[in-house]
Amino acid sequence: MNSLATMRESTTDATCAGFNETGCTIEPIPGRPGGYRLEMSGFLAPGWSGRLAAGLSDHRVGIVRGSAEKVNASNWRSSFELKSAPFAGSPEGLDFLRLAGTEPNHRAAGIELLSFTMEPTACHNGSLFVEIKGVDRLGFLGDLLDYFSMRCLFPVKMTIDTQGDTAVDRFWLRGVGGSVPSEAISESMKRNLEQLLVR
Repeated sequence: MNSLATMRESTTDATCAGFNETGCTIEPIPGRPGGYRLEMSGFLAPGWSGRLAAGLSDHRVGIVRGSAEKVNASNWRSSFELKSAPFAGSPEGLDFLRLAGTEPNHRAAGIELLSFTMEPTACHNGSLFVEIKGVDRLGFLGDLLDYFSMRCLFPVKMTIDTQGDTAVDRFWLRGVGGSVPSEAISESMKRNLEQLLVR
């Protein structure tokens, strides 16, 4: 690992006994000023990705690209490329596990979608697949994940990408407790996303 890298590790408390240890590492990406690679794995509570993205944006740090996947009932594996805004400073001193576990205190901004695609749960082993193309901005991902969670949908897998000024994000969504979203929920989500399209 790069000698400049900062590693943070923590173990879950007694209520999570038997699960894998939770930890994270962050290191600068050579040749990319303000760029960092963040990896997190282990037990992460439901909604962690939205809290992390929102908390990072509060520190003027965005998630440029990456992926996260729930590998079993309790544990995650994720890798993200971060980008600090000019004059924001290094994110190496941030407590990422705390950010992932703490509800942020900020007001969500408007979500502007350029297009979206949905595929039914039958095509994705019970997950509702949603691909989003939106007007990118700092905090876009956190606000989008919060938008899903307010409708009781949470990703079990996601891939994040930024192409110029466009966010291209893919999500495999499940309901509370990993339940399969109903057809009614899927149709409601489709109508909700249509309202976010830039006219």
